[in-house]
Amino acid sequence: MIFYAIRLLPILIITGLVHLESFAQRITRGPYLNAVTDRSAVIRWRTDKAVKGLLVWSAEGMRFDKKIKEKIRSTEHEIKADDLVSGTKYYYRTASARDRRLTVDSAQFFRTAPLRGSQEPVRIWALGDFGNGSKNQYDCYRAMLSIAGDHLPDAWIWLGDNAYDAGRDDEYQKNVFEVYGRSFFQYTPVYPSPGNHDYKDKRENGASEIAYYKLFTVPKQGEGGGVPSETSAYYSFDYGNVHLVSLNSEEETENGFTVSDTLSNQVTWLKKDLEENRSTWTVVYLHRPPYTGAGSHNADIEKDLIALRKNLVPVLERYSVDLVVAGHSHVYERTYPLVGHYGPSNTFDPEKHIARYPVSGSKSQRGIVYIVAGSGGQIDNNEKGIPHPATAHYNNDIGGSLLLDFSANRLGGRWVSATGEVGDSFFIEK
Repeated sequence: MIFYAIRLLPILIITGLVHLESFAQRITRGPYLNAVTDRSAVIRWRTDKAVKGLLVWSAEGMRFDKKIKEKIRSTEHEIKADDLVSGTKYYYRTASARDRRLTVDSAQFFRTAPLRGSQEPVRIWALGDFGNGSKNQYDCYRAMLSIAGDHLPDAWIWLGDNAYDAGRDDEYQKNVFEVYGRSFFQYTPVYPSPGNHDYKDKRENGASEIAYYKLFTVPKQGEGGGVPSETSAYYSFDYGNVHLVSLNSEEETENGFTVSDTLSNQVTWLKKDLEENRSTWTVVYLHRPPYTGAGSHNADIEKDLIALRKNLVPVLERYSVDLVVAGHSHVYERTYPLVGHYGPSNTFDPEKHIARYPVSGSKSQRGIVYIVAGSGGQIDNNEKGIPHPATAHYNNDIGGSLLLDFSANRLGGRWVSATGEVGDSFFIEK
């Protein structure tokens, strides 16, 4: 009897260890980067079991010398790294608080934004109407990677309709996180904007809150620059010499108005934010476009788009916005630099509404370029679409996405088609 007890004891211990190991937590989403500024970064991830999360990080070439542990067990983890240095590359790892396997992974890093107002080059990828799991979505992603080469985007802005069909959590998982992969998410910060499909689960199925607000952290307290919005519905931030404003075209704000209403809280905040903005470049992005005709929507007949053009566009002109990027219409469209055109397309007059760039000492207005980039995944049969007369270039045959490059006095844009070709390019100089 003693002999058998001695023989069985180590077997029982080993079996117990194997049993305990099988219950270790596993990362099922992420890590992914949100709200990266010149001084901080938010890292989020999901685990299959509730644990206390751990984030460790270090500057390039150093051991992990900074760490934060969560105090509460959860499957949804969100930790902010603070007191960082602008324009600096940091390696990081996420784990449970008990995990000690913290080796450096050369692909798992974030780079803080350049110092606000600095003239360092910045590259931004704009993607709209993308999360549908289609071949076009994959092709647009691969085409961007091919064109970008070693100079991958510094920041990634979403133009809404991020996850089809109703913006549910499982649709974000399948059609967004699994498509772009852990590798791209773990070093590319996302600054999203919602679309009508992201709100569909709430509007049609009565969801108490859309998944969009649960999944993403945005710089709503002004930590990235700009005026604090105090809401995740809309916000602004600086990335070097670029001021970016994410508007919400889908929701009534706190006082019952939309972004199309000049008395809305959102537009009141927008005016203050643009008034205080001192960046070289100003980019506004939202889901619904004020000008579109060649795609799946028509700005001449849809009331919400008419209202945007009538009420919001004058505000954007007043504060000298350079570029407005939208989605919603599943097409690529780029206008000439426009000024003063608030009516239907048949009232467009090139002599009046195409801005003439100013010469030295001139007070003539530069105008705003409007781009629709809503074919990053979703693409419709747009053969009957007629481009707006203010359109300088459009493509309603194939999908694509937009790469934007900013320097001290030049904004360059390239529409990268799903075939891997640059289908349109433009630049603005100051």
